[in-house]
Amino acid sequence: MDIQLIRNATVKIKFGEKTWLVDPFLGDMGSLPPFAGKSPNPVVPLPVPISEILEDVDYVLLTHLHPDHFDERARQAVPTSVPFVVQPADAEAIKEMGFSKINVIDQEDQLGMVKISRVGAQHGDGEILKVMGAVSGYILETRDEPPLYITGDTVWCDSVKETLDRYNPGVVICNAGGNVFLPEDNPFREQISLKHIHQVIMDEKQVLKLLTYREQISVVAVHIGALDHETVSRKSLKEYLRTSGIDMRQVYVPEDGEMIKLN
Repeated sequence: MDIQLIRNATVKIKFGEKTWLVDPFLGDMGSLPPFAGKSPNPVVPLPVPISEILEDVDYVLLTHLHPDHFDERARQAVPTSVPFVVQPADAEAIKEMGFSKINVIDQEDQLGMVKISRVGAQHGDGEILKVMGAVSGYILETRDEPPLYITGDTVWCDSVKETLDRYNPGVVICNAGGNVFLPEDNPFREQISLKHIHQVIMDEKQVLKLLTYREQISVVAVHIGALDHETVSRKSLKEYLRTSGIDMRQVYVPEDGEMIKLN
């Protein structure tokens, strides 16, 4: 299994003799507005050309349709001939964008040598869930490789624990930037009023819970270093896990563009 972090949650994976592009977010620096009032997003450029990112892609897999997971530039750049793998909530929107090869994963499906199962994800807690929309994680399984768990945008919750218990993945790609939305810089102010800070994906404390809940897993931490509402850096995550006694040989915190090869 080869895993290349592109940027944010955009990951290119070789698994089951296919190449999967997860959540392509391909816009230029500053192409999206601020999420925390600090800076337009993304705050860093792509590490490689878009043509290289799309090279040899067999499937685009979407966890959800927030613009930092599938943006206008990706809609323009991904050929309409590329098959998509999506949750039911996003199928009609992807069809309306002009993509016709759409694999809708309600519970599970077989795509070539890979069995793909959709699993629960919780994009925050409490009031913020009213505006977060549907989000999914996925389990990919094939012969001769450990099951791969793509968490999607989720906090540590019962759905994550249930997925770990049921599928016993060997590798987890975890969105771990600890991203938050603030009452004073609330991008959803026309829809809801936020009374306190809302964390919407895992931070270092929740990644630690993941690693101690299933001690044998390898974790690839992504969704770090690209957006203005993160609370976790690569350095802070590694330091926190190291000082908490985690064997760092089971943790990967890749830089943008970095390739990880897992046997």
